[in-house]
Amino acid sequence: MRVLSVVVPAYNEEAFIGAMIEAILKVDIESSGFTKEIIVVNDGSKDGTEAVVRRYPQVKLINQQPNQGRGAALRRGTDAATGDYVLFQDADLEYDPADYPALLAVLKSGDRVVYGNRLAGVIREFGRGIFPGKHPRQSVAPWGAALVIRAWTSLLVGHWVPDMYTGLKLYPAKPLKQLKLETSGFELDHEITVKLYRAGLKFGEAPIRYNPRSVEEGKKIRPMDGIIALWTVFRYRFK
Repeated sequence: MRVLSVVVPAYNEEAFIGAMIEAILKVDIESSGFTKEIIVVNDGSKDGTEAVVRRYPQVKLINQQPNQGRGAALRRGTDAATGDYVLFQDADLEYDPADYPALLAVLKSGDRVVYGNRLAGVIREFGRGIFPGKHPRQSVAPWGAALVIRAWTSLLVGHWVPDMYTGLKLYPAKPLKQLKLETSGFELDHEITVKLYRAGLKFGEAPIRYNPRSVEEGKKIRPMDGIIALWTVFRYRFK
C-alpha cells in the first residue's frame, strides 16, 4: 500500500488537537489503497498541545521552538514525511478528516495535486443562497477575499485554480519535497500552488465539509494575510 503522510501544524490547539487526532485515526483510507503516517508539528505552543499529542504513540511529534509560523511548521513536517503523498490538515475542527477518501479518489482521474473545495461543500450542504459557497457562520469578508485571491492567482498562472485557502491539501511527496520553499506563514500555500503550477502538475479538487470558527474560538488568519497572499502569488509567478 502507498503511504499518506498527514502533516498537522499546531499552535495553541490544546482544545482541538485531541479530537482532530482521533478523527484522523478513525478515517478509513485503507479502502483507497493507503496507510497513514501522522505528523504533528507543535509550533511553539504555550498551552497543553504537546501533552495532548503525547497521549497518542501512533503520532510522530515534532516540537518547533520558538513559534515560527504555520508555513514553517508545514515545511518541517513535510521534510519529516516518509509517505508517497503528503496531506496538509489544519489542527482545528474546521476540516473533517472523513473527507480524505474523497480527495484520494480524485487521484484516479490523473490529477496529481488535490485541494478540498470548501465552497462546493457548503453549496452541497446549504444550497447556493445569496453568496454561493459562503458558510452561514462565515462573514462576507473572508468569503470574498478567498474568491479574489483565487481569481488573482488564476489570472497570473493561466489556469483556474482550486480553493486556495482550504485547510485540506493533498500533494505528491516527491515534487513537493523538491521545491525550494521560502515562506513561513499562511502564504506558504500560495507559494506552493504557484510553483507546482509552473512545474506543470495537474490540479484537481473535491467538495469537502467546512465548519468555520471565529477569532474568539482561535482562528489565527487575519486580513493582512490576504494582502500578503496577493503579493506572494505575484512574486512567485515572476520570480
